[in-house]
Order: sequence, then C-alpha cells, then structure tokens
Amino acid sequence: MTGNVKEGKVSVFWDLTDFPVPEGRSIREIVGTVLEKEGYTGEISIKAYGETTNQCPPEDDIPFAHNSDKYWRLNRILVDICLWSLDSPAPYEGPATLMVVAKNIEERSEFVAVIQNLKASGYNTIFVVPDGYSPYGVPIPKVNLAWYWKSLLEGGERIPDLKLQGILLRVKQHETNVF
Repeated sequence: MTGNVKEGKVSVFWDLTDFPVPEGRSIREIVGTVLEKEGYTGEISIKAYGETTNQCPPEDDIPFAHNSDKYWRLNRILVDICLWSLDSPAPYEGPATLMVVAKNIEERSEFVAVIQNLKASGYNTIFVVPDGYSPYGVPIPKVNLAWYWKSLLEGGERIPDLKLQGILLRVKQHETNVF
C-alpha cells in the first residue's frame, strides 16, 4: 500500500437501528472525534441505514437508506461496501479505510468474508462492537481496529491491539471448533 493509511479517505457505513445516535450528537462528530484522536486526517464520507422511525435521523448531508428489516439493511450495507471498493483506490494506489458500525452479523456470512477479503487486499478496516461483546456469540471479522460502542460515543480509546488480537484469536479458535 502506498501512502499513510491515516491520510486516506475514510468511508463509514452506520446502522442507526443497531447503534442509534444519541440526541444532541451527530454521526460526523462522533466519528471525527475518534478518528482524529487516532491521527486520521483524510476526508470522511458517511452512509447511514435504519428504520424510518429513528428518533435522530442522520444529518442532511448524509445519505440514509430506510428499512426496518435487519437482513435487508446488512445486505444493503454489503452491496454499498462492494460498490465502495470498486470506486476506492486500490490499496497499492493509495490508502483507503472502511469503517462499519453494525451488529449481529452472522459469522459465516458473505458480509464477514467481504470485510476480511478487503483487509487481506490491503484496505484498512475498522469495526464497532457492542459493549459486553463476546467473540463466542457473534464473532467479528478480522479487522485492523475496533471500538466498543460506549467508547466510540465518548470519543474514547479503541480496543487495544493485544486485546483485539486476543478477541480475533478466540474467533479463529471458535471457528475451528465449530465442525
């Protein structure tokens, strides 16, 4: 990959039904705070998904895909991520970061495979997980960085590298023991 990943474009895909934005806050503020703290300086684009009855719809400049069905939302996010990867520079041409804020993604889904393939291809991948997350419940894809929900909202620290590696190792062990 050429260039510093923290200088590249960051694209955020946020499921507002899974992770609603608290009243008085904005998606752009929440994401901008944690990424700036990590040293990211690139342009941030955001797309939101959720039910039409969300208490706090996204800001006017954020595209919003309305739907209450979780399966539909995850598939729409997946399609949008695939389209994003076609429009984003290949990692060898310049850095690109993908951030997913969604939960209850099945471990053996195409969604997980796509995220892992993008990471393996050199894209920087970031995930947000629910507080109290257990890798034995619904494992997360192998990603570069992750935040717990509460920490993300508070502009706090990401999951430390060693702890994230431990989570991902437990995910791998869990996958090995499934069969």
